[in-house]
Amino acid sequence: MIEMKRINKLGTASSGIYQSEEKYIKKYKLNSEDEIRALVEGSNIISENFPESIEMPTISKKNNNELEYIYEQKKLSPWIEPEWITGLQLFSIGLTILKQQDLLIKNGFSFVDAKPSNYWLAIKNGRLIDLASIKCLTRQNIISFLSDFNKNFSTPLRLEKELNIPVSLYFLGDLQTCSINRWGLIKTMKNINYIKEQIKDNFSNLFSNVISSSSPEFIKFLNNAYNTKPEQSISYKKSKKLIRNLEKQFVLNKPINLKNSNWKYYKNFHNEIYSEKKISQIKDFVSRKILKSRVIDIGSNITSLNLKSIFARVDNDTSICREIRKLSKEKEIILQLDVAKYICNFNDNFKSPLNCLGICKTAILTGLIHHLIIDYGLDIEIFYKNTSLLFDDILLEFPTFEDPMVKLLINKKNEKLEWSWEKNHQPICEKYFRIIKKTNLIQTRFLIELSRK
Repeated sequence: MIEMKRINKLGTASSGIYQSEEKYIKKYKLNSEDEIRALVEGSNIISENFPESIEMPTISKKNNNELEYIYEQKKLSPWIEPEWITGLQLFSIGLTILKQQDLLIKNGFSFVDAKPSNYWLAIKNGRLIDLASIKCLTRQNIISFLSDFNKNFSTPLRLEKELNIPVSLYFLGDLQTCSINRWGLIKTMKNINYIKEQIKDNFSNLFSNVISSSSPEFIKFLNNAYNTKPEQSISYKKSKKLIRNLEKQFVLNKPINLKNSNWKYYKNFHNEIYSEKKISQIKDFVSRKILKSRVIDIGSNITSLNLKSIFARVDNDTSICREIRKLSKEKEIILQLDVAKYICNFNDNFKSPLNCLGICKTAILTGLIHHLIIDYGLDIEIFYKNTSLLFDDILLEFPTFEDPMVKLLINKKNEKLEWSWEKNHQPICEKYFRIIKKTNLIQTRFLIELSRK
């Protein structure tokens, strides 16, 4: 018998999600036959018109006695969390949702919520997997959708665009659960639609707080009124107008290329001979390792974009991630992460985005180690120990003490830091790795190929 493991997921207490090695089983208790019909017909409509944007069930059935709907989906891998994605990908997924919502309301249905976690995020535009978010078209459901879309898409993109706060950190900090006051944002004060939206949010939060702190008698009165009043419908024309207005505001939040980025300074810092020799060595490394493992480029940059055999790319710079995402194809994985934090906090019981949850056992770590250890303060022992837990093979670039960037980082840190491959790094590295090969790039930098012991 196949062992099924329950997944802990916030969203609704009336559902159960279980997984095995190959599939997911999802059970949903619904309010009525109409809700079951909305789920089935709505997902079919999206599949017929926009098939690449939805993962349809392999098996589905209805339990009429309990108004329960059960369906199975194949397990998609790797599972990418919202706190790992770029702003440009979040924008692309938002466009996918709006396109799907437009299809639904034409047929009398609507999403009840809008969350990136409802989608498989290993492809640029996302793929809907939580089919139970499809409900009947009612005023309550579409207002719920609008509110959720603003919290999970419009607001994080606006904060990234205007305050340079990456959407990955927005979700990492669970800011979507906060009532963010956007009056302080410059563009909010210049745009009449933003002002209207903020006023609506303020009144909504005020009424929610008033109701939450009301007497039990008043709460009982509201519940009785809700139960005796039929669910309010909403016309297609009105729904279409609301979605059209939402889309008009949303496209204003599209991430744009930043004029001053770390990539610009990186290109100016290194000469062409160094870059060409490094990319040549990376190509050779990838061509040998791709036969046994998928490869991830951590501290990625634009120069390796032509290497299509690289499975995933990771960086922490917003502008670089934005540029890589723009130039990458639909099925290429681009993650925006604090690499130092994820290496530092890694343990065997935690599946890390740094190796795409165990899928990538080979890593390219170039132009990065001095930033992780000197700038971020990652312990040398922790670096080699934890990367050995994450990867079987690594191509590591090491800058010597004489490297201008190393000297700059040490002076900036103003701490006593010893930085020598032979004295400080190699003895620790060889506790966890075998050194396979060493290649000089320039006088102050070399590449080391490592294989886990």
